Amino acid sequence: MFHQHFLSAAGTDLGPLDSGERVLWQGHCAVAEYAFDEASSLPRWTLPEETDVLVTDRRVRYTHPTESTVSSGELFWLWPQHLRVQPGNREVGRNATVTQIQLVCNGPDGSFPALVFAGGTLASVGDADRLANVMRQAIARFRVENANELGVPAQQARMLSRLVIGPEFSNYQGGEGQTVTLLGSVQVPAPEPAYQEPAQFEEPDPAPVSSAPVSATPVSASRAYFDRPGLDADAQRAHEALRAEQDSRYAEPDLASRAASLAARIAGLVSTDETPGGHPNNLSAYLNADVDPGTAR
Repeated sequence: MFHQHFLSAAGTDLGPLDSGERVLWQGHCAVAEYAFDEASSLPRWTLPEETDVLVTDRRVRYTHPTESTVSSGELFWLWPQHLRVQPGNREVGRNATVTQIQLVCNGPDGSFPALVFAGGTLASVGDADRLANVMRQAIARFRVENANELGVPAQQARMLSRLVIGPEFSNYQGGEGQTVTLLGSVQVPAPEPAYQEPAQFEEPDPAPVSSAPVSATPVSASRAYFDRPGLDADAQRAHEALRAEQDSRYAEPDLASRAASLAARIAGLVSTDETPGGHPNNLSAYLNADVDPGTAR
């Protein structure tokens, strides 16, 4: 089972931005990935408040360098299904919660991986609202401008166009928060499993004397990946099947009610002061819990 989606392998260089890609916001804050379908889950990985965060018209990228390596990752605007601002409460001490921006995605096998941003430059609810408005507009505009390539139906493109101009997030400390459902999202692909080198083989003991030649067993197999006939065709068929499944969902008349129900369920997972498993819903507490990036809970 895969346990993370949005963090690259340690030391990965994400490279420069694409040609024509525009920077919309830059700052620093804590970043973490959660499993929103698992109500009492700990973060799958965390990066501290010093993490550099860059929001462009195509994605959000985050990088945290240390003396020994660099932790980085990104989330493209293809994937977010819900965007939520969850204000912190008015409590202090252990019961205090921090204001969060949550990007919830539709993952494989019915999962809902989510990126959470908090602290740092997002010092107040107003700061989180302003960044969430930038993200909402960027995601909606990206999907409208690329509707044909993404297979977004015309009706959904019109609804997304409205999100470019409103409604804006407007929250207050201790409030219930706000969630926006983003139509036309693409399912997050499952990460590639880590490649494991085949076990080494030792040469067999010499065979009994025989007139037939004996060939030695190789010490180890090659580390390279090999293509196989039909691999590209299989990938294309899988993509078409996913697109057909999404189109069928878009055509269902109860899409809006199901999206609203899911948004409410997601909000319920994070709007309480304490999760059902007894863990405080406090990102700062989690960030101090010595969670290793890339390590499953």
